[in-house]
Amino acid sequence: MKDRRNVRPQVLGVPRRGDELLVEYYDEADEQFYRPLGGGIEFGEPSDEAVVREFAEELDAVVAAGEVLGTMENRFRWADEPFHQLVVVRAVSFRDGTRYERERFTVTESDGSRRPATWERLDSFGDGKRLLPAGIERLLRGEETHVLSPPRCSESRSG
Repeated sequence: MKDRRNVRPQVLGVPRRGDELLVEYYDEADEQFYRPLGGGIEFGEPSDEAVVREFAEELDAVVAAGEVLGTMENRFRWADEPFHQLVVVRAVSFRDGTRYERERFTVTESDGSRRPATWERLDSFGDGKRLLPAGIERLLRGEETHVLSPPRCSESRSG
């Protein structure tokens, strides 16, 4: 029987400001990339509640969960461990409109680590500026409703 501890449901929230979306920036020793905010869905928790909880935990912000933009199946390696995620991508909107006026946010993870989050144009990704999970751009442009990330279990954590 295979080890299933790394199969995990995730939710990512995508607030938009015109043609920009809010994404956090990961600057790791071996790679740099952007990713929408979100995290794990707890057992029995609906994805709309999970995305509201994640934004409260990570940004101390209240959001309203919007429509499901699509789903993704993401396989990747992180610290030499293979991972497999099933991801629900949802539109979200800030309840406090002044959040849209801010240019930069600080994301605080449960382990205390911090990362910046900024508004970025969807068409600004590519040529070394990566948005992950791989293929999410197609979903955010409405070209697909389910994206299967290419299997990169032998490459990077970012899938």
